[in-house]
Amino acid sequence: MKVIKVLLAITFVTIIIVSCLGEKKKNESALANSPQEKLYAVFDDSNNLVRPKDYRSWVFMGTASTPKSQDPNVIFPDFQNVYVDPVSFTYWKIHGEWREGTIIVKELLRQGDTVSSVGHGFFQGAHFEVAASVKDSKRFPTMHNGWNYFGFADFKKLKLNETSIPLGAQCAGCHNNNAIDGDVFYQYYPVMLAAKGYGDGNPENENTRPGLVEDYQHYKAIKEYIKNMKTQK
Repeated sequence: MKVIKVLLAITFVTIIIVSCLGEKKKNESALANSPQEKLYAVFDDSNNLVRPKDYRSWVFMGTASTPKSQDPNVIFPDFQNVYVDPVSFTYWKIHGEWREGTIIVKELLRQGDTVSSVGHGFFQGAHFEVAASVKDSKRFPTMHNGWNYFGFADFKKLKLNETSIPLGAQCAGCHNNNAIDGDVFYQYYPVMLAAKGYGDGNPENENTRPGLVEDYQHYKAIKEYIKNMKTQK
């Protein structure tokens, strides 16, 4: 009888141990595949960025409109739709800075119609370019804060390339001299600006809006703009 009890006890303990080990393995597997660790920027063996896939399902930051008809010398005509990978956007919202591995995609479009049922204006036409910026300090130690830049359109062959070499200084100079924090032009994208360091929740759920003030004027100085946003909350 005692032998049976001992055997039952050993069996019970064994089941618990196996169960715990299985749970541990399951948790470790979940941790390894945690979305917090997911990286969306993929590079080949030559350090070229593979053209991002499915980025239109990422977090949409907004559109910059720089019609060539208004400025013949504009650098990026005519529209730029900007997307950020979802994990990096969450990190930005919580920490107010971009994580290592962040990828931002800029998709360029031609100008479309200038007249619609709501009035005269500038409306998007056809897509023509995909560009991206990636923060990777280990991969690009000489670049400011690890940011490097990429473009995929081959205007001679009229198609998008599968990969892009790092463009480096070709783009970095403009970003370093004009972006508000030296890398990302988030001063031109209110969704990105409102989310910076917001923390838990989402700013779009607030019942206030900085632009609701009757005499609203856009602040070109970003520090004043952020100060004004905080005042309105």
